[in-house]
Amino acid sequence: MSFHRFSLILLYTATVLVTVYLSFSGWGYYAQDKQERPHHELHQDWKPSGFIGHGAGIVGSALMMILLLYSLRKRWTRMHNWGNIRYWLNYHIWMGITGPVLVIFHTTFKLGGIVAVSFWSMIAVAVSGVLGRYLYVQIPRSLSGDELSAAQIRELEEDLQEQIKEEVMGDSKLYQIVEEFFESEETSAEKAGLWSWFKRDLGEPFRYHNLRSRLSGLGASGHTMRTLMKLARKRAKLGRRVRFLNTAQKLLHHWHVFHKPFAVIMIIIMIVHVGVAVALGYTWIF
Repeated sequence: MSFHRFSLILLYTATVLVTVYLSFSGWGYYAQDKQERPHHELHQDWKPSGFIGHGAGIVGSALMMILLLYSLRKRWTRMHNWGNIRYWLNYHIWMGITGPVLVIFHTTFKLGGIVAVSFWSMIAVAVSGVLGRYLYVQIPRSLSGDELSAAQIRELEEDLQEQIKEEVMGDSKLYQIVEEFFESEETSAEKAGLWSWFKRDLGEPFRYHNLRSRLSGLGASGHTMRTLMKLARKRAKLGRRVRFLNTAQKLLHHWHVFHKPFAVIMIIIMIVHVGVAVALGYTWIF
């Protein structure tokens, strides 16, 4: 397991654990009416300006500011060799999920005024960010995260096809089953649209289970079956992404038009909110 993957597992685990802790520990306070909260024993620490509530807001806001470095990494040429862009995106998404979660606890689930505008902008940014990640991975890319050219895609497809031929070692029946699988994938993917992508992703485990069963029925060895399944997954995904490429690029363009304005609104209001809080003397542990 790579360090990148391991670190993401740790980060998302930490997010889940912190969310569970704050939810269960503060539920008695959050469930109170707004008028009753000042009398609750947890109020001093869990209110927006309290140790826990304020801390959640500071950490959440910090994460949502740090994630802006991803945009800088994409656009500033001096940063183009600062690590794999896909890794940056994965950490950007983690911060885009964890930051809003912590800010929600900072608000104690009570919204009003201009803060409500920032909050719902934040939710729109987070939700659209998940969709954006889904669209991003539909476009064939290199290991470094750069979009592949048409020639590179064809070369990759041909290489996968040759590997499949080598693995079946002249067994025409095995090869025919794999080819029939690809033909069915292409036929069912003729209508390239976002909804069809979702449906195909949901049905993917069943299709591969069927392919595995057919290969096993012909007596393919465990090693051959595992290798063919791995190659089949790669080629099928690549083929689907090639067919959906134009649609994915168009949707990603429209997604940027939707995602960016909400992000700008969220950041501006958050900066104003933090500035006013500091000016009024609302500090944390420093």
